[in-house]
Amino acid sequence: MPELNVLVVDDEPALRQVLGSALGKAGYAVDSAASAAEALAKLDAGHVDVVLSDVFMPVTDGIELLKQARARGHAATFIMVTAFASVDSAIEAIKAGAWDYITKPVRHEEILHRLEQIDALRGLREENRALRKLVLGPGGAPFAFTSPAMQAVERLVGRVAPTDSTVLITGESGTGKGVTARRLHELSARREGPFVAVNCGAIPENLIESELFGHTKGAFTGADRPRKGLFVQADRGTIFLDEIGELPLPLQTKLLHVLEAREVRPLGAEQSRRIDVRIVAATNRDLPAMVAQGRFREDLFFRLSVFQIPMPPLRERRADIPALMRHLIAQRVMPSGAKQALTLDPEAEDLLVSFAWPGNVRQLENVLHRAAILADGGCIRVADLPPEVARVAPAAAPVAEAEPGTGEPGLRERVRRFELSLILRAIEDAGGDRRLAAQRLGIGLSSLYRKLEEYPGELPPPAAP
Repeated sequence: MPELNVLVVDDEPALRQVLGSALGKAGYAVDSAASAAEALAKLDAGHVDVVLSDVFMPVTDGIELLKQARARGHAATFIMVTAFASVDSAIEAIKAGAWDYITKPVRHEEILHRLEQIDALRGLREENRALRKLVLGPGGAPFAFTSPAMQAVERLVGRVAPTDSTVLITGESGTGKGVTARRLHELSARREGPFVAVNCGAIPENLIESELFGHTKGAFTGADRPRKGLFVQADRGTIFLDEIGELPLPLQTKLLHVLEAREVRPLGAEQSRRIDVRIVAATNRDLPAMVAQGRFREDLFFRLSVFQIPMPPLRERRADIPALMRHLIAQRVMPSGAKQALTLDPEAEDLLVSFAWPGNVRQLENVLHRAAILADGGCIRVADLPPEVARVAPAAAPVAEAEPGTGEPGLRERVRRFELSLILRAIEDAGGDRRLAAQRLGIGLSSLYRKLEEYPGELPPPAAP
């Protein structure tokens, strides 16, 4: 059942009655007004989603009504209706903020089609608002990265977002390519338009052309009604083509045409349709290698990679992990209905920071979801973590060889020896009590034991209980 509230504005009682009756039968909530003044009063008094307004009315015409409504802050969508169509009046209406402009006699099917489009667009905007809450942190501020790698990404996003440049985001699975694409959209002039995400690897090959470009009724067996493609749905917004490396070669050719001509032709259609869409693509594949193997078009690769943003894996930006975990817990992980905030035990946090995270941010979020379910007393502890995180020690940092030509130890070896001396001194000062030594070093006990595993044969035996 449609949920739009429609206000019909016309000085002709018969038209108000006929149009209102047709919309009411279609399931819309309908009200009417005989003048611009009455319409403004109803806009002020209650919620109106769509205004169907005649252009030529006594005293105050429809375009002036639209201007006054906008001046008062009303966001209702306006469709202007007139029996005296002209190019000048159409241009004036669109400039004033009208969504569409149609001529009398009004066909009910045409009006209903327009309302369906508006309802679909409103749904996309609501989805974008929900996505915005995922992308932005508390208070509407974006998550603040501290690692140099992600700060570099943020600088790239900030520079390219205001443009209409095509962007290719690369990186391992789970590094946040989709979140970065949404961030690009939110920082662009298209932020109020739709953001349409497409997983090119999840759509069957025999359906992907219809999904992307649409089809006409009867275009193929089973096409019992026309379908708008995702590119048309993303008009005046952004389309995010995730896993672009999975796109079949024949579709790569058609996508290249869309990029070059800025138009799409639905299956079975004789004419193309112009579109105004920004394209952001992402992949975890090595596209240059696929080009060399003949599995990806070179010209399409060059078109998509006008501006590249490489996403670093989580293991290369460990400085972000503590704050990122708290952000995920607050924004995505907290169980519904929880009465208290979740906290992280220091030893559990040390393990989470030290883990290699082959699945990157997506894996981290899944681990936190699991831990949140198991956590007692509002605190995530080591026992709540999955075995692969709780038991696997992080790989030791590679030890640098001697400086070439000097015979002297390299920087990493010097750092390793200095760290070892601090650990040995702390254990000695604590009388062999490794728990006390860990406390004095300001690290968790599990972190201390993992450090000890890096120095076999160089440590004193543990103190007797």
